[in-house]
Amino acid sequence: MLEPSNIRISAARTIANCILVPRTIVSATVQGLRQRSDGWRESACVWIGDYDGRVRHTVFHHEVADDKANALSLELPEKAKFSLYQQLARDKQRVLALLHTHPDRWVGLSWIDQQNQISSRIGFLSIVLPDYGSVNWDVDAIGFHVKCERGWSRLTTSEVHATLKIDECC
Repeated sequence: MLEPSNIRISAARTIANCILVPRTIVSATVQGLRQRSDGWRESACVWIGDYDGRVRHTVFHHEVADDKANALSLELPEKAKFSLYQQLARDKQRVLALLHTHPDRWVGLSWIDQQNQISSRIGFLSIVLPDYGSVNWDVDAIGFHVKCERGWSRLTTSEVHATLKIDECC
């Protein structure tokens, strides 16, 4: 069990969920995003897990439905999102974070990214990998964003380390 289940980012910002993700899932996620992007299109997935913040598996958007991916965008149909949330309710799990790629080194959230999230839960994490996922997991190169009461806020490196824990044993 993770303690605490959430953290306060700063007095001016919101509470972010604390997530524990096995190193094997991090590696498989980056590899899956890289393969799907294939150097020319965006790709996305979600980390699924328990209510305590432990990631159990990854669901790639293109495995759920046609994500209509192109060089600058992708879209998971509402019907697919609804089906995913129905399954999660049956399994007593939830979406812990959204991860997606961008075509270059910029890892901010575009206006479209901000408006088309898979979750609007305060404290939800949206993670952006640069260069269509071609780089290895590097906290300094990846964009980590938390959903706040008034939009999105990018996490600092120290906030990322406090929010996202990588379990090296599995």
